[in-house]
Amino acid sequence: MKHILSIAYSLDNTNFDEVLNFRGEEVRLTQFSTNFNFNLTKNIIHKYDGQCDVIVVTGIPPKISIKGNVFTHPQAEKIRALARQTPTVDGQVVKDVYIPWAIRQFYLKNKSLMGNKKVAFYSGALQKSLMDVMIEFGCKLVLADPYFFAGLPFNLNTPKQLENFVKFLTPVLKRMKIKRSNLSKFDISNMDLTNNLKEFFDADIFVGNESTFNLVSLEHLRGKTVIVDFLSPGLERRFKQVGVGDVIVCMPQVVDNPNISFGVLEALFLSFGKELGIEPPLNADDVLNWIDLLKLSSELKELNHSQEDTENKFAFIIHPLSASMVFKHPLLKFLKPYSKPLERAAEELMSLSPGFYYGRIKGIVSEKTGKEVEGLIYTVTETPKKLMESDPNTIYNKLTTLCHNADRRGAAIIGLGAYTKIVGDAGITVANQSPIPVTTGNSLSACSTLWAAKFAIDKLAFVKKEEDIYRGKVMVVGATGSIGAVSAKILAQTWSDLVLVAPRAYKLLELKEEIQTIAPECNIQVGTSPDTFSKDCDLIITTTSARGKKIMDIMDVKPGCVICDVSRPFDIKEEDALQRPDVMVIASGEVQLPGEVDSNVDIGLEGNIVYACLAETALLAMASKFESFTLSRNISYEKVLEIDKLAKEHGVRLASIMGHNGFITDEEFDLCRGHATETIKDWGKE
Repeated sequence: MKHILSIAYSLDNTNFDEVLNFRGEEVRLTQFSTNFNFNLTKNIIHKYDGQCDVIVVTGIPPKISIKGNVFTHPQAEKIRALARQTPTVDGQVVKDVYIPWAIRQFYLKNKSLMGNKKVAFYSGALQKSLMDVMIEFGCKLVLADPYFFAGLPFNLNTPKQLENFVKFLTPVLKRMKIKRSNLSKFDISNMDLTNNLKEFFDADIFVGNESTFNLVSLEHLRGKTVIVDFLSPGLERRFKQVGVGDVIVCMPQVVDNPNISFGVLEALFLSFGKELGIEPPLNADDVLNWIDLLKLSSELKELNHSQEDTENKFAFIIHPLSASMVFKHPLLKFLKPYSKPLERAAEELMSLSPGFYYGRIKGIVSEKTGKEVEGLIYTVTETPKKLMESDPNTIYNKLTTLCHNADRRGAAIIGLGAYTKIVGDAGITVANQSPIPVTTGNSLSACSTLWAAKFAIDKLAFVKKEEDIYRGKVMVVGATGSIGAVSAKILAQTWSDLVLVAPRAYKLLELKEEIQTIAPECNIQVGTSPDTFSKDCDLIITTTSARGKKIMDIMDVKPGCVICDVSRPFDIKEEDALQRPDVMVIASGEVQLPGEVDSNVDIGLEGNIVYACLAETALLAMASKFESFTLSRNISYEKVLEIDKLAKEHGVRLASIMGHNGFITDEEFDLCRGHATETIKDWGKE
């Protein structure tokens, strides 16, 4: 296991020793905060020199480069040179390349937030590259370098003024020790200071690094926008206490751990750099390679610590639906062209990986209220096969860890996708251990199944409808399951004949009795094999956990039948569906979210189309209904009716009908109708 030592030179009482996961590999991260104690820092570095892979030192001044002149603080240079065997980094190489580029990307999407604003830098000299970017945005600069470094209460406003000041100050800085008492506090209770630095305190946006914000008073940031390189949990708490408005965090979400600074990130890039041909020291080209490899283009995040912001976020957990999808993991992407023979091994390997933050979905806007919500997407790495084989407690632990992470990121509710909601007790244990409500999404999944089925039946127009009742036969395969049971209860009220199929006969009899009390006019049959009834059915709903195993012989299915396949992976394989052009196989469960949806994650669907279980979580966030809405294997008929009503109100609706290969067009419905019209003539004849 790789080992990284982190020295937080300007902090106190932030010590830890933990294991994190980077690109599927565990890494030990040990941090000591030394509170400007040079001798303690020296002793720790000498102890670990040669015993760890990389040493990180943060909280010391970086090199200042102005107009070709480079100034390095002698004490900082001495600290960097303490290790003789292990490479030492401070994160500055990554900052210099990543932060200006990332802020530019953020600006292009949020021009009103940053353009033409008054921007205050505690030190423009320490963040020269970011200062240059702000000038491009038309921002007015207020540079507090004179006060920050020398306690001189006046501001600078141009790069030229800063250049002259740094030249003047260099001899002083060389003799100044790095210690807390030498740094200015920016305390607004000092009225003389407030008047002299009024332009600074009146700025719209304040720019600094984590070390700076940890050392100065923060009262002047109330209601302001802050740009910070790295937001540690401790600094986030301080920002909340003083009422900071918006925080733009430059740290890319490469590792799901709140203690990952740019220094640690540089250490990770360096220690894992051999596969890219990287040798110490890290340079700008190396950082560019990592940015490209990890696709960090949209990792800036805007945080708002108000209650409203918390209520605008939901989270959702997905997983690969097949062994081939495992190769979407960053660690295995390069093997994708050769993936077929490696699938089984990769499936086993990735099941050992912890869950992680995958990306986000933005732009979901309620048609009823105009409320916009954002989704945080997480993933575990198990396929359906591995999820069902694993000890449920192992999966519970992975899922609840992600729930706690989502809570820290401000999500108010989290949804379980695909087979994560089937494991064990179907969400109950996870909900009990989660700090935020949990939903399986099965209520809206049941709704979307019926939306899709009705659309397809009406489109083909083979089944007559009299007095709002379809005069035909519908079969639910997997009828005793969560979605199947509710689907059967609702279908019994709109179809003349219903067939319930499931492996356990006693559960079928119980369900039949329950449905007969709801729909006494419906003729109900039960059985354990769908092939017994498929030749007479006009609609078949499959909602099983067969994990891709064959559940029925499609050659026995009635021409013109609609098979609505809810299961993932599909119960009806594509090659089987192609054998029956006179049968319409559709993939239910996909719905359209309202708004101009923008997503940086690949969940296997297009545009604003998502799985119904994800849509339910988003819908509950839009409706501010933060409760564990759907749990266990028994979903409520009343809950399905309620979510159906909410969907209509907020604009969640059925997307274009989809099959194995994407959208099913009107022409495909016409072709199916034509084939079925011909084959039905001889159906049932020997």
